[in-house]
Amino acid sequence: MRKIVFFLTIAICLASCKKKPEFVLQGELQNCSSDEILVVYDDPVSKLDTIILKDGKFTYTFSPDTLTLFRLVSPDMLKTIPVFADKTLHMTLKGSFENPVISGDGENGVYGKFLESLQNLKDSTAITQKAEEFIVQHPHSFVSAYLINDYFVQVPQPDIEKTRSLIEPLGGNIKDSRILSMVLKSIPPKDKTERNEKYLTYFSCKNRSGKYVTWSSSENNYTLLNFWASWDKASVSVRDSLAKMVKEFPEKKFRVLNISLDYEKKKWLEACKEDSKQWVEVCDYKGWSNQVVKQNNIHKLPANILIDRNRKVLGKDLTEKDLYTTVEQLIKKEEKK
Repeated sequence: MRKIVFFLTIAICLASCKKKPEFVLQGELQNCSSDEILVVYDDPVSKLDTIILKDGKFTYTFSPDTLTLFRLVSPDMLKTIPVFADKTLHMTLKGSFENPVISGDGENGVYGKFLESLQNLKDSTAITQKAEEFIVQHPHSFVSAYLINDYFVQVPQPDIEKTRSLIEPLGGNIKDSRILSMVLKSIPPKDKTERNEKYLTYFSCKNRSGKYVTWSSSENNYTLLNFWASWDKASVSVRDSLAKMVKEFPEKKFRVLNISLDYEKKKWLEACKEDSKQWVEVCDYKGWSNQVVKQNNIHKLPANILIDRNRKVLGKDLTEKDLYTTVEQLIKKEEKK
């Protein structure tokens, strides 16, 4: 009897100690400028995490309940690497954010082979064509969602019709992914009567506290993207005027997102004003190579773009007087509804 009890106890212990199936990501990055990289979870829930590197190496594991999509973000916030995690899957990452070498199971292996197919291509047009071919051939792959975002959305002067045509044949679960949901929100529906409507392509940025600027429709009905730099006196003067004007509108109705084209962090911080819900300062220290600057063909300072909560462009390069009048009318029109 004692032997039976003993073996039952051992069996119970082994069952309780058995680990849940894990996803394992092993990496070894070269020339990484930081010992931390950001992890942005897309699906099934949106959240952030951080991976700590030791001599460029790391192991990242967790037990997902379902397929989990997330991205590794480079320290300069310019490059991302999508990861497709599920139980028992494994992925190995080598190389760098600029030239990642990926192997693994499932979608990770598929994405790795796609990257491998680009190795001998130097021309950007050929690379984009290769991405398009993959998307057409893989309508039920989450890799296609990320390729659409990387090669057809986060580029200067995105081709809306091309993007729409690539999204249309995709499977429903792929269209419902968060990465494509954000893209779809920035594209006007086909049946829009105003064919000249334009929407600002989705982009992400952090404030000085390291928090992502929200584009939630529940906050700030109208946003002015104000482009400036501490080294440009005219844009500094305009920004100072905006700092006074923004206080004349309700907090939840209007805000100014100041996108600096500074290259030096110290000079930018010295010129910044205090952040608030209506006043946000951001800078990636890339100057004219800033993502939003390139996408919207900003070639001079000062410059601005007024958008609504859905990132629809309502005006560009507005004077202070025109800006005030426009926002005032928009708020009054909304209040009458």
